[in-house]
Amino acid sequence: MVSTRILVLGGGVGGLVASNLLKEKLAAEAKVTLIERKKVFQFPPSYSWLMLGLRKPEQVQKDLGSLKKKGIDVVTDEVTSIDLGEKHVKMTKRYLPYDYLIIVLGAEYVAETIPGLSQYAHHIYDLESTLRFKDTISKFSGGTIAIGIARTPFKCPAAPYEVALLLDDYFTRKGMRVKVKLEFFTPEGMPLPAAGPEIGGKVSELLKSRKIEYHSKVKLTEVGQNSLRFEDGSTIAYDLLFCVPPHSAPKPVIDAGLTDQTGWIPADPETLETKHKGVYAVGDVASISTPNGYVPYLPKAGVFAHGQAEVVANNIAFEVKGKGKAKVWDGHGSCFLEVGQGKSAFVKGIFTAKPRPEIEFHMPNRIWHMQKVLFEKYWMRHWF
Repeated sequence: MVSTRILVLGGGVGGLVASNLLKEKLAAEAKVTLIERKKVFQFPPSYSWLMLGLRKPEQVQKDLGSLKKKGIDVVTDEVTSIDLGEKHVKMTKRYLPYDYLIIVLGAEYVAETIPGLSQYAHHIYDLESTLRFKDTISKFSGGTIAIGIARTPFKCPAAPYEVALLLDDYFTRKGMRVKVKLEFFTPEGMPLPAAGPEIGGKVSELLKSRKIEYHSKVKLTEVGQNSLRFEDGSTIAYDLLFCVPPHSAPKPVIDAGLTDQTGWIPADPETLETKHKGVYAVGDVASISTPNGYVPYLPKAGVFAHGQAEVVANNIAFEVKGKGKAKVWDGHGSCFLEVGQGKSAFVKGIFTAKPRPEIEFHMPNRIWHMQKVLFEKYWMRHWF
């Protein structure tokens, strides 16, 4: 008997969850192969702590090779093309056929699309960039730090706001805050727009209380050595720049014709299946419409990838075994917003609820901070 061949493209949050659950549910009935170009899983929610020297690189990484002991095939290689007609995926060294395909390739960063951005800006959207920013802020002696967002959509909508609040706390603790001016810029109309105006207003108040100047509805067009230029002609002078780079779907996904006018892969909001039978898009690479939401499409965040991967794994196992029950994804998500002082805020809710998203905001306290610490410990242990 030939096992069902399931390929999982991407070893991030969604890929890790899907691979684990599929092997757990199907055992010898399926050959589960995880394809990831990196040899390690890295945990992005901890990058803001890494930025401040509160974590070491080895604390936020795990060897993906350890999944082999669970019966998951791990291929360390880069996906170069996806052939939906022939149902196989090509890599730099080989190609593999599939019966089911789960695309969890995330987003690529395309800073080069804005002149000067890759040359002058820092970010914490990968581990290496986070470490460079950590070294830079540790040597910063004073001046204006511009913190912002180049384009939407982007991964983890709370992250740049978290960076701003944590930098305020960092320089306050160093006794340097009077020497540091913090300015925030974004094309968004308000902070965390997907969570609605009430929560956006609360985050705005947090920024205001920390004397972080907030510039909304500004679109970055050019970055100079010490100056930012926006589409409306306005400028911001800076001494140090943090900016979320523009995001794009990975080239193999685009080349395969999987994306639509949003630039991402349209997927069923409840099952995550694409228009191609047996092909699923999970997490950041997917475009999930939210007709009743505060924004037209679901934000990109690891917590959504986690929940979506659980549904996809369940439904594939249901199809293969003919046992159990099909599930739908309910749009549930949550997010910690670290604010410094050993405190975190917490946002949770159902982002696809009707007639409007049902989202709660919990003000910063030490309990939510400890919950994030426990969340990190769970993640770095449970899936390996």
